Amino acid sequence: MEVIKDMVFMVSVEDGSVFKYVFFNKAVFERTPLTQEDLGKSFHESHSSDMARLLNGQYGKVLETDENIVFEDSFTTPAGEAMYSETTLTPVFDETGKCAHIIGIVKDITGERLAGIDSMEAWGRLTESRSRYRSLYENNTDAIFSLDLNGQILAGNPAVEKLTNSPLNDLIGTEFLHHVPKSDEQLLNNYFTLALDGDSQDFRTKFSGKHEEPVAVLVHFSPVEVKGKIVGVHATLKNMTELDKIGRQYVESENRFKVIAENAHDVIVLMDHEGETIYVSPSSKRIYGLDPQEYMEKPPFDNVHPDDIPQVRKAFSLAIMEAKTYILEVRLQHKSRGWVWAEVQGTPIFDEHQQFVHMLTITQDITLHKEREEQLHHYAYHDSLTGLPNRRFLKERISDIIEHSSPDDALTVCLLDIDLFKNINDDLGHDVGDSVIQEFGRRLLQSIGKKDVAVRLGGDEFILLLPEVKTREQAGMMAQKIQQSMAQSWAAQADSLEVTSSMGIAITPIAEATVSSILKNADIAMYASKEAGRGTYRIQCM
Repeated sequence: MEVIKDMVFMVSVEDGSVFKYVFFNKAVFERTPLTQEDLGKSFHESHSSDMARLLNGQYGKVLETDENIVFEDSFTTPAGEAMYSETTLTPVFDETGKCAHIIGIVKDITGERLAGIDSMEAWGRLTESRSRYRSLYENNTDAIFSLDLNGQILAGNPAVEKLTNSPLNDLIGTEFLHHVPKSDEQLLNNYFTLALDGDSQDFRTKFSGKHEEPVAVLVHFSPVEVKGKIVGVHATLKNMTELDKIGRQYVESENRFKVIAENAHDVIVLMDHEGETIYVSPSSKRIYGLDPQEYMEKPPFDNVHPDDIPQVRKAFSLAIMEAKTYILEVRLQHKSRGWVWAEVQGTPIFDEHQQFVHMLTITQDITLHKEREEQLHHYAYHDSLTGLPNRRFLKERISDIIEHSSPDDALTVCLLDIDLFKNINDDLGHDVGDSVIQEFGRRLLQSIGKKDVAVRLGGDEFILLLPEVKTREQAGMMAQKIQQSMAQSWAAQADSLEVTSSMGIAITPIAEATVSSILKNADIAMYASKEAGRGTYRIQCM
């Protein structure tokens, strides 16, 4: 069976009507997609559902009749060739007379079938082929000339007149060679000779009509064969004017990008889809202390602060997925200055097929901007004279303490002012008054704990947030410590000052606390202290 040219299949009959392959000869493997792995498999396991249904039907007829079955079919070889076949199915019976196997012999009848095609159909295909050729010739957007063996123009398609802006009749009968620059005549002769030898190649030149300016073209000579003999040449001319224009624009665009990138004050970086750097502008040396080559040798996002890398990677991926620009403020590493703040704008670039090409990032050093931003934030929440937090800071801090404290807890605040401060301003001047306020703030800071906060409300009024003071006794000890600090000598313009402070301390349960209620309670305690005289304090437990 191995040497038989026909394909031989043997299938077993199981469970009444299930067919499984048990043998293939060599021809089967050469002409069908079946392999050794298909042995032991059913038709449904080895073929498409349609093919399996066809085979089951034919093999089923053998079981029904216990006789040979012959049928014709077509199939495609592993090489993609269409084949026609005649299959003979023969039952093989066991000792009980039951059909146990079926042998299929498939004969290749492709040659016979093709030979039997009706001559009218062949003529129809030939006519159709000629029609298609004529349509391709006439409707081709490239100019096509028919040349004789000497290079004389015999005919041309309609695109010739569009390319040359000359009537076709003015070109017929002229030498193709005479329409190209003299400097290219030898080159054209060489390619024309190659075409006559059966070797077709493209070359660039310029082609002119009878009175028109030359047009840049790509010329392809291809031989025309009739019954195996070359009888002429087709010259196909592709107008390269627009392509050359696009090419020049591309080069100009590349040059512009290079000029912009190399003279930019910001750092311009191109990265691939994995974040690998493929271009860095020279400005990286000035801004980050890194030469472009040194920058490109680093791993992706190596110069990004570790805490900022996750958001950078996320923004990078989303920009590619959504085709959107991202803007981030991140910390980047300067070679000598350490971490500096930068604004990174990343724009994904796609080709004409919407395939990602690279990420263009423009990075700007915003360290000074961030410093100014932090200064403005500091000024918004701090007193300019003493540097202490201000009323705005106080309200936000109290709200934060209330939100994060247990309802069973309490918050202690101390409201203070400088006794007879108006007299100091009037007698010694505002400059001395300012220095007293500054010194008062410093002494408050020295008197309180690390978790306590001293705030200047305005004028000579101050307030202390004392989160660790929970009892009347602790509040009293704090007030006495402040009094002792203020009792130390004061000097202003050679005059000795005596500065005292009145204090109102309020301990407010968190369960009942709001910003306004806490400040109001402290004000009530301050009023009680004023009633008692200068340099005193009063404690109110609400």
